[in-house]
Amino acid sequence: MKKPLAAIASAFILSCAPAFSLAAAPVPSADPAVVAATRDMLAALKVRDMMTNMLAQMEQRMPAQVRSTMTASINANPNLSAEQKAEQLKKLDEATKAAAAQAHALFADPTLVDDMIAEMVPLYAETYTLDEIRQLTAFYSSPLGQKMQAKMPELMGR
Repeated sequence: MKKPLAAIASAFILSCAPAFSLAAAPVPSADPAVVAATRDMLAALKVRDMMTNMLAQMEQRMPAQVRSTMTASINANPNLSAEQKAEQLKKLDEATKAAAAQAHALFADPTLVDDMIAEMVPLYAETYTLDEIRQLTAFYSSPLGQKMQAKMPELMGR
């Protein structure tokens, strides 16, 4: 289950931010210099920190979101009596606690971020040339690139 989640989370991150990642196994099809440069760029972007924070936020929000959605579904079911709905909500509370514990075990696993990074490095290495990755790294390491990273969450929120 961890590998599909890593792929999904990586795809989400890639669609929402300029770049992400750092460690994990070498990419066999990519030039080692491109892989190393990609990891340097992702380090300049502080991807590991961003991914760790994103996973912590997901873990924190998920139980309430699941409970809200499921509560609405249970309450909207015309085939359930009030007593049945109350029983279903009680079961939902128990299941939500168990699911939150499982999610914590998954999200707290430091290898999850490594797996996500491993999924991302080849995408960059296959998309950009070594020179382009070095240019991106130079930009993201510059004061303007750092400012862009700092302001991006605020801009995305607006």
